[in-house]
Amino acid sequence: MNTRPLNPRESKNLAVLNASGCDSVLLFLTGTGLQKSILDATDPMRRMLATSGIHDYVRQLQGQDNKVVKTGVILEDSASHQTTVSLYRPVTKKGDPRLWFSAFNRFVSPEDVCAVFVRNGTIHLLNLTRSDAANLVAQRTDIQITRFLRDADFANNAISNELLKRLKDVAAAGPLKAVCEGDTAVGRSIETALGIPINSSRHPDYKGIELKSGRSGNRRAPTRSTLFACVPDWDISALKSSAEILNRFGYQRDNAFKLYCTVSTRNANSQGLQLRMDEALPWLREILVSPSVEDVCVWRLDNLHARLVEKHRETFWIAAKSIRRHSAEFFLLESVTHTTRPSVEQFDRLLEDGTVTLDHLIKRIPSGRVSEKGPLFKIKPRRVPELFLGEPRHYLLP
Repeated sequence: MNTRPLNPRESKNLAVLNASGCDSVLLFLTGTGLQKSILDATDPMRRMLATSGIHDYVRQLQGQDNKVVKTGVILEDSASHQTTVSLYRPVTKKGDPRLWFSAFNRFVSPEDVCAVFVRNGTIHLLNLTRSDAANLVAQRTDIQITRFLRDADFANNAISNELLKRLKDVAAAGPLKAVCEGDTAVGRSIETALGIPINSSRHPDYKGIELKSGRSGNRRAPTRSTLFACVPDWDISALKSSAEILNRFGYQRDNAFKLYCTVSTRNANSQGLQLRMDEALPWLREILVSPSVEDVCVWRLDNLHARLVEKHRETFWIAAKSIRRHSAEFFLLESVTHTTRPSVEQFDRLLEDGTVTLDHLIKRIPSGRVSEKGPLFKIKPRRVPELFLGEPRHYLLP
């Protein structure tokens, strides 16, 4: 895949496009590709087109008879041009996926970098090399490209702006009384105030936005934030259930037999459990390292990536100060960090360096039933921004 570092102009233009909420894939143009009217549909391009419902190359047969043509828009600073986008797999070689914009050479030159994104079900393209979008936005110039970015920002951020206003209203009403006790009290109290039912759904909490709440101002280190829960892939694991893991590594505590522990890639815990990245497959392994290395269970990294993207496409990380009044706990909402577009590459790196960890929460109650609240993948709060693309937005409450 052809690529190069972006120059300052291109980088600034990409930043304003990202800020509007348009998640794009870059095309690095070559003279040969433009001469032959060939653009490679790279892996990121194929994923974007598939997840947006535009086109799935996996299901497409080779040859001109199977070519798909979609409507597209090429953006310039002062105008937009409707075009057609050909999506096809040639008969030659392995049928590597291709795409091409009609009349493309009118708008680009060799070595240009273009951003391709989907908005309102239509493929859009902006030439980052030629555009002056960043300066036009900074100067508040009223022109085609700034109107487009402003409208995109309004549409893409309508729900987040609505949620931010509701949180400010909750904060302005004063300290919020806890609805329960423990680590989950702050999150449950805020969700109750917003009218969100308490449930164990895999999906984001508020109209597609995930809420993650934690106490701030504690003397001890802030509680790790839960990213998501994901059970192992039992079909490739040595132990085939949470019950088997509990039987092997659990301990008696109070009236229950349980395994509550944190597992990291950095070192083995008191049970001898440790995580290990296997990039060749690629898998995340949980192993027993004492007295000898032994497999316990496995997660396919693709499954972990899918859970991360599903859960944290857009997230509000809420910090609340805990206040004690007599025997009751109250929460004073202080701030929100708004993140979008998690990076699976950064997730793998943070797993590797021990920033992202795993918690087992397994227990067998006297009736004999085994319950598993996780496994939960967690992250240290101060490292959260590293997990996401683009600049997080910070807001004070109220």
